[in-house]
Amino acid sequence: MLLIKKHDFICLFVILTSLFSCGKKDEQSVNLNDPVVVKNIADKVLADDVKFSSSGNFTFNKYSSIVAGTEVAEKDSWGISFSLIEDVDGEFKKVFKTTVLDGSFNKCLVDKIKLSSFGGEMIYYNSKDYFMGTGGGDVYSYIIDFRTKKIYSAHLITGKTAKAILSLSDNVEDKLLREFFISYFKKDYPSLRISQSDN
Repeated sequence: MLLIKKHDFICLFVILTSLFSCGKKDEQSVNLNDPVVVKNIADKVLADDVKFSSSGNFTFNKYSSIVAGTEVAEKDSWGISFSLIEDVDGEFKKVFKTTVLDGSFNKCLVDKIKLSSFGGEMIYYNSKDYFMGTGGGDVYSYIIDFRTKKIYSAHLITGKTAKAILSLSDNVEDKLLREFFISYFKKDYPSLRISQSDN
């Protein structure tokens, strides 16, 4: 009789342990190196048309995070936005979203970057062409640090007659960051004029 009870107890323990472990999603079992998996998670969490998604070491979390980019088309604002998605108690959730930024995901460049003076990976965005119908053009460029929730920006203004002007946001103080923005645009505009914006 005692043997049967002991056997029942062991079975009950195994069943409860299995149920508890299945109740939580183990992040290690989700392959965040697979772009299809990452995109599916971003689509599900944001319930929006995700234009960009990538996993990486974007925060201080020991596991990978996901960054997803979406187009914003609302009554009062339009542009792009990036969201940070992390595993929170076994479930992927949006934990941060940028403000609406000028730009479009059409023909843009967006990727992960690392700069030695910053910890972890960041997102680099460049609109490449973003014409406003002024006879010239505007190019918007951002580096987003999700660890500090800071957005560093560069705005190139070109015209048919005037020289190109690159306006850097006032928080672009780090030497490497400044050189990164300037060197990218100087390739196409060697006589580029640099100004610091009030943003």
